[in-house]
Amino acid sequence: MPAHTDNNGSATRRVRHATKRHPYYSPRLWLLPLLVLLLLGGTGTALYIGGLGSPGGHLNHFPIAVVDEDAGAEAPDGGRENLGATITDQMRQGFSRNEEIDLRVLSWDEARDQMSNGQIHAAVVIPESFSADALALVNATLTEDEVTRPAVTVYTNPLAGPLASSLATNAVNPALDQANKSVGEQLTSAAQSAQTAAQAQLDRQLRTAGAELPTQLEQQLAPKVTGTSASLLSTPIQVTTTAYETPPEGTALGMGAFFYSVLLMIVGVAGSVAIHFLVDSRLGVLPIELGPRFVLGPPIRPPRWVTFFTKWGIVALGALPTAGLMMWVAAAVGMPIPHGGWYFLTTWLSIVTVSAVTFALITALGSAGMILSMIYIVFMGLPAASGVVPLEALPGFFRFIARGEPLYQMTMANRAVLYFDADAGAGLQSGIIGMLILIVIAVIVAMLFAVIYERAFGRRRAQLAAGGSGPGAGGSPTAGPAQHPRTGAAPRHAGT
Repeated sequence: MPAHTDNNGSATRRVRHATKRHPYYSPRLWLLPLLVLLLLGGTGTALYIGGLGSPGGHLNHFPIAVVDEDAGAEAPDGGRENLGATITDQMRQGFSRNEEIDLRVLSWDEARDQMSNGQIHAAVVIPESFSADALALVNATLTEDEVTRPAVTVYTNPLAGPLASSLATNAVNPALDQANKSVGEQLTSAAQSAQTAAQAQLDRQLRTAGAELPTQLEQQLAPKVTGTSASLLSTPIQVTTTAYETPPEGTALGMGAFFYSVLLMIVGVAGSVAIHFLVDSRLGVLPIELGPRFVLGPPIRPPRWVTFFTKWGIVALGALPTAGLMMWVAAAVGMPIPHGGWYFLTTWLSIVTVSAVTFALITALGSAGMILSMIYIVFMGLPAASGVVPLEALPGFFRFIARGEPLYQMTMANRAVLYFDADAGAGLQSGIIGMLILIVIAVIVAMLFAVIYERAFGRRRAQLAAGGSGPGAGGSPTAGPAQHPRTGAAPRHAGT
């Protein structure tokens, strides 16, 4: 009986010990996924919301043009007045007090060229007749003649970003309000002087004619500035805001290039991760489940650099028909695609660039590289892409990292093709070169880590956790599944 009891007690202790060692009871099984979710959620919110939350408070060298075509006009005192030049100088002095606005004094031809390339977000145009129209108001208030109010037109550039147009108008409106007030004070003063002069002239005429009129009647006959005229003179400038070029249908109000680039980013990242698992399953490195099947190929274990180029090569080849299909579907649902050849190149290169970066991070960090890909390519790339908020309205951190982000280079290249006639200076050239540089960097990083790992740790192979069972380095084969008679690998199609 005592022996029997001892055996039962030993069995009970073994069962308890085995229960404690079960993976479901390990804190690492639950804590590590929780930490991953916390990392992605916290980092994503900080980067995305923090980067895009307050664009108006992060303006830095925001490009706006002022075009002064005012020819000037003769002032009532006999001099020559150019109110357009005065407004331009006031705007230049006002914006020079800080680095928020990059005010460019351009000709109309220069402004149109930069608007057509997406280099400026708005242009304030002062017409040739501005001074003449403004000074004509002075005489009109005394004679009640019909005149044209001096006008200023603000041309926005929605193809460079709808939000950029809003930021531009918000930036120039206070300056134009100040100019309106300044010109109004000048015209009001001129009108008062003209009224005084007209009153004096009437007095002289009456004295010359020997006529004497009651003071009240004399005041009624004299020209004067009425309440309506005074109100018009106080704010004489008529400001009109209009789009330089309205985005065509199918471009999502000018954000279609950004949305398409985001789609390419998702295809690149998700496709690369899927191909990573599929290829590693065939190489016997990582198992993969396909429905009810548990698939693991024979452990070929090629060098890491071979695996990198195998995966990336599959994406590079597969991206060719994928790019064509995506363009065909986009055109079918109404998206205009000019310069199809260039757009095919930027579409294909976008997928290849994202894939190269993703595989490089996976080569360097293993499974953790997929998490870093989400942070670097997605969470950091979305705010820095300048598709929603222009680069000049982003916090300094995102302006610093933007050119190292695949999504920024993709958006610049795709936008140039779609909206700016595939002009090299509109971002096509810099976008393509930027993507090629990122590819080179990704390949160098992947090769560097691959060589270091191969020399320090050897080929890729499974390493079981402590206490685990089954074949592989560091584990015992006694409790594992049946092995392949020649390679020692588990069966390729083991039931789950």
